[in-house]
Amino acid sequence: MMYGTPTCPMVPPVRGILNRAQVPFDYVNIAEDAESRGKVMAINDGNASVPTLVFPDGSTLTEPSTAVLREKLHSLGYKVPPPNLWQSLRDNPFYSIMGTAMFLFGVYDGNWVFMALGLAMLAYAVVISRR
Repeated sequence: MMYGTPTCPMVPPVRGILNRAQVPFDYVNIAEDAESRGKVMAINDGNASVPTLVFPDGSTLTEPSTAVLREKLHSLGYKVPPPNLWQSLRDNPFYSIMGTAMFLFGVYDGNWVFMALGLAMLAYAVVISRR
Protein backbone atom coordinates (compact mmCIF):
# COMPACT_ATOMS: atom_id res chain seq x y z
CA MET A 1 0.00 0.00 0.00
CA MET A 2 1.32 3.43 -0.92
CA TYR A 3 -0.10 6.55 0.70
CA GLY A 4 0.61 9.88 -0.95
CA THR A 5 -0.69 13.19 -2.24
CA PRO A 6 -0.59 14.65 -5.75
CA THR A 7 1.52 17.59 -4.58
CA CYS A 8 4.30 15.60 -2.92
CA PRO A 9 7.47 15.66 -5.04
CA MET A 10 8.65 12.36 -3.56
CA VAL A 11 5.64 10.36 -4.77
CA PRO A 12 6.63 10.07 -8.48
CA PRO A 13 10.13 8.65 -7.82
CA VAL A 14 8.79 6.10 -5.33
CA ARG A 15 5.95 5.13 -7.66
CA GLY A 16 8.47 4.80 -10.50
CA ILE A 17 10.65 2.41 -8.51
CA LEU A 18 7.65 0.28 -7.54
CA ASN A 19 6.49 0.16 -11.16
CA ARG A 20 9.95 -0.73 -12.52
CA ALA A 21 10.25 -3.54 -9.96
CA GLN A 22 6.74 -4.71 -10.96
CA VAL A 23 5.54 -4.56 -7.37
CA PRO A 24 1.75 -4.75 -7.11
CA PHE A 25 0.52 -1.89 -4.93
CA ASP A 26 -2.54 0.23 -4.25
CA TYR A 27 -2.18 4.01 -4.15
CA VAL A 28 -4.32 6.07 -1.76
CA ASN A 29 -4.47 9.86 -1.92
CA ILE A 30 -4.65 10.92 1.74
CA ALA A 31 -5.78 14.41 0.71
CA GLU A 32 -9.09 12.84 -0.33
CA ASP A 33 -9.37 10.00 2.20
CA ALA A 34 -9.61 11.05 5.85
CA GLU A 35 -9.49 7.48 7.16
CA SER A 36 -6.25 6.79 5.30
CA ARG A 37 -4.81 10.12 6.45
CA GLY A 38 -5.49 8.96 10.02
CA LYS A 39 -3.65 5.68 9.36
CA VAL A 40 -0.64 7.58 7.97
CA MET A 41 -0.65 9.92 10.97
CA ALA A 42 -0.79 6.94 13.33
CA ILE A 43 2.22 5.37 11.58
CA ASN A 44 4.20 8.63 11.60
CA ASP A 45 3.64 9.93 15.15
CA GLY A 46 0.88 12.37 14.19
CA ASN A 47 2.46 13.59 10.94
CA ALA A 48 0.80 13.13 7.55
CA SER A 49 4.17 12.34 5.95
CA VAL A 50 4.07 10.91 2.45
CA PRO A 51 4.91 8.80 0.68
CA THR A 52 4.28 6.20 3.33
CA LEU A 53 4.54 2.57 2.28
CA VAL A 54 3.00 -0.34 4.16
CA PHE A 55 4.30 -3.76 3.15
CA PRO A 56 2.49 -7.11 3.43
CA ASP A 57 4.67 -8.09 6.40
CA GLY A 58 3.39 -5.01 8.30
CA SER A 59 6.63 -3.04 8.02
CA THR A 60 6.53 0.57 6.86
CA LEU A 61 8.75 3.10 5.15
CA THR A 62 8.11 6.83 5.22
CA GLU A 63 9.71 9.18 2.70
CA PRO A 64 12.29 6.53 1.77
CA SER A 65 15.35 7.37 -0.26
CA THR A 66 15.71 5.41 -3.47
CA ALA A 67 18.56 3.38 -1.93
CA VAL A 68 16.49 2.43 1.14
CA LEU A 69 13.48 1.50 -0.98
CA ARG A 70 15.59 -0.59 -3.38
CA GLU A 71 17.14 -2.42 -0.40
CA LYS A 72 13.70 -3.14 1.07
CA LEU A 73 12.35 -4.40 -2.26
CA HIS A 74 15.45 -6.55 -2.72
CA SER A 75 14.86 -8.08 0.73
CA LEU A 76 11.33 -8.95 -0.40
CA GLY A 77 12.64 -10.66 -3.54
CA TYR A 78 12.07 -7.92 -6.12
CA LYS A 79 14.69 -6.77 -8.62
CA VAL A 80 14.70 -3.03 -9.36
CA PRO A 81 16.13 -2.32 -12.80
CA PRO A 82 17.83 1.07 -13.29
CA PRO A 83 15.62 3.68 -14.94
CA ASN A 84 16.12 4.70 -18.54
CA LEU A 85 16.54 8.38 -19.38
CA TRP A 86 12.82 9.02 -19.89
CA GLN A 87 11.89 7.30 -16.61
CA SER A 88 14.51 9.34 -14.75
CA LEU A 89 13.08 12.60 -16.06
CA ARG A 90 9.46 11.54 -15.53
CA ASP A 91 10.15 10.39 -11.96
CA ASN A 92 11.65 13.79 -11.04
CA PRO A 93 9.16 16.29 -12.45
CA PHE A 94 10.39 19.36 -10.56
CA TYR A 95 13.97 19.12 -11.80
CA SER A 96 12.86 18.06 -15.27
CA ILE A 97 10.45 20.94 -15.76
CA MET A 98 12.70 23.57 -14.22
CA GLY A 99 15.76 22.29 -16.08
CA THR A 100 13.93 22.29 -19.40
CA ALA A 101 12.52 25.77 -18.79
CA MET A 102 15.93 27.18 -17.84
CA PHE A 103 17.63 25.57 -20.81
CA LEU A 104 15.00 26.83 -23.27
CA PHE A 105 15.13 30.32 -21.80
CA GLY A 106 18.90 30.25 -22.20
CA VAL A 107 18.55 29.20 -25.84
CA TYR A 108 15.93 31.90 -26.46
CA ASP A 109 17.98 34.61 -24.76
CA GLY A 110 21.37 33.37 -25.94
CA ASN A 111 22.46 33.10 -22.31
CA TRP A 112 24.90 30.23 -21.80
CA VAL A 113 24.56 30.44 -18.01
CA PHE A 114 20.86 29.52 -18.14
CA MET A 115 21.57 26.81 -20.70
CA ALA A 116 24.22 25.31 -18.43
CA LEU A 117 22.04 25.54 -15.32
CA GLY A 118 19.16 23.91 -17.19
CA LEU A 119 21.34 21.05 -18.37
CA ALA A 120 22.74 20.67 -14.85
CA MET A 121 19.22 20.35 -13.42
CA LEU A 122 18.30 17.76 -16.05
CA ALA A 123 21.48 15.82 -15.30
CA TYR A 124 20.72 16.00 -11.57
CA ALA A 125 17.25 14.50 -12.21
CA VAL A 126 18.90 11.56 -13.95
CA VAL A 127 21.65 11.08 -11.35
CA ILE A 128 19.37 11.11 -8.29
CA SER A 129 17.06 8.52 -9.82
CA ARG A 130 19.97 6.13 -10.32
CA ARG A 131 21.36 6.32 -6.75
